[in-house]
Amino acid sequence: MGSILSIDYGLKRIGLAISDKSRSFAFPCGVIENKNFKFVLSQIKNIIQAKEIDLIIIGMPYNQRAGIREQKLERQPSMEKIVSGFVRKLKKNLNISFELVDERFSSFAAGENLKESGISAKKSKKFIDAEAARLILQDYLDSSKN
Repeated sequence: MGSILSIDYGLKRIGLAISDKSRSFAFPCGVIENKNFKFVLSQIKNIIQAKEIDLIIIGMPYNQRAGIREQKLERQPSMEKIVSGFVRKLKKNLNISFELVDERFSSFAAGENLKESGISAKKSKKFIDAEAARLILQDYLDSSKN
C-alpha cells in the first residue's frame, strides 16, 4: 500500500499534501503554480513516482448555493465545474485511483491553523494551499479509520 496525495485545486496555486505509508498522518507537500495543465501534470507525475503514490484525493468545492436564481446569475463557471474539468483531465492522463472529497471551508480552516501557529497573514499565503490539502487529507485518513 502506497501513500496518498491530496490536491487542493486553485486557479493560481495547487496545494499538495502526502500521507505517510501507514496512512495515519498527512503532511503538507508544497504548492504547484497553476501555470497550465501540462506543467501541473508533469509535477504531479513526478510526485507520484518519487513518493510511491497509489491514490489521489481531490478536494471538491461543492456549490453551497442551492438557489437556481443565483446559479443563473453566474456568468463564469463555478469552481466545482472548473475542478471537475481538472479531475477529468487528470483521469485521462494518469493510471491511478482517485477519490473526490468535500473541501468546503478547508482554506478558511487552514488560514485559522496558520494564524494560531503564529504565522503572519502575509507569510501564510505561501503555506495556506498546502495546509488546506493537508487538512483535506487528514480528515480523509481519520474518517477512513472509523
